[in-house]
Amino acid sequence: MVKIIATDMDGTLLDSKKRLPKDFGYVLEKLDEKNVRFIVASGRQYYNLRKQFEGYNQDLIYISENGSMVFDKGEIVYLSEISAEKLIKPVEIARKIKGASIILCGEKSAYTENRGEFFTKHADMYYERLEVVDDVLDIVREGNDRICKIALFHDENSEKYLSKEFSEVEDEFLISVSGELWMDFMNIGVNKGTAIERIQEAYDITYDETMAFGDYLNDYEMMQSCKYSYAMANAHPKLKEISNYQAKSNDEDGVMEVIKEYFEI
Repeated sequence: MVKIIATDMDGTLLDSKKRLPKDFGYVLEKLDEKNVRFIVASGRQYYNLRKQFEGYNQDLIYISENGSMVFDKGEIVYLSEISAEKLIKPVEIARKIKGASIILCGEKSAYTENRGEFFTKHADMYYERLEVVDDVLDIVREGNDRICKIALFHDENSEKYLSKEFSEVEDEFLISVSGELWMDFMNIGVNKGTAIERIQEAYDITYDETMAFGDYLNDYEMMQSCKYSYAMANAHPKLKEISNYQAKSNDEDGVMEVIKEYFEI
């Protein structure tokens, strides 16, 4: 029997208008009655996720920043800090790429140098706390925050214009395409999948007792962390290849349909 359910947000749990399923609250209550923990696993910032689920069950587990930070019952239980020295090179490379913008994601806030309207419109969807600064590296030089992820935004396509530019640092980071316009850099060994494994270990839950849903390449390792791995109908082809099952699209409430059927809700 499944004891934990993890789901990505954008393109998975949320529909294309960024809305939660209408029956989400009801399903969450029924899962709580069955002692099933619900995990939100996203590339989004924790503060953004917390606001998204305001008013719902506070017993949620949040995997934020693609596995770099984990919160359980409102408390931070894991953060993978990137050293100041490691941050310098990818930031320097990104600054030279036309159309690229940098966000350093920290425990307290996120930081960017870009004040542009197009970038801000997209960043505001994922970051509740985002400070505009003159030099993002000053944050770590001055020790003002613990940085756990570098998020790069490209105003046309991240996979096409960013993925081949960071060969100098590819041995130092896990680099993940997290959306059409986004690419993330985390410490090696840090991803949604390893975050799930930490939770499994903490609660003595097995691979066979875990269910997960995803749609993009930053969900790849999460799909490998469980028996009941569901790629959405709208998922990246590579994710469908390695997932054990497929759910209907995010606009057809695919996540809720699978959960309700499995648990007979």
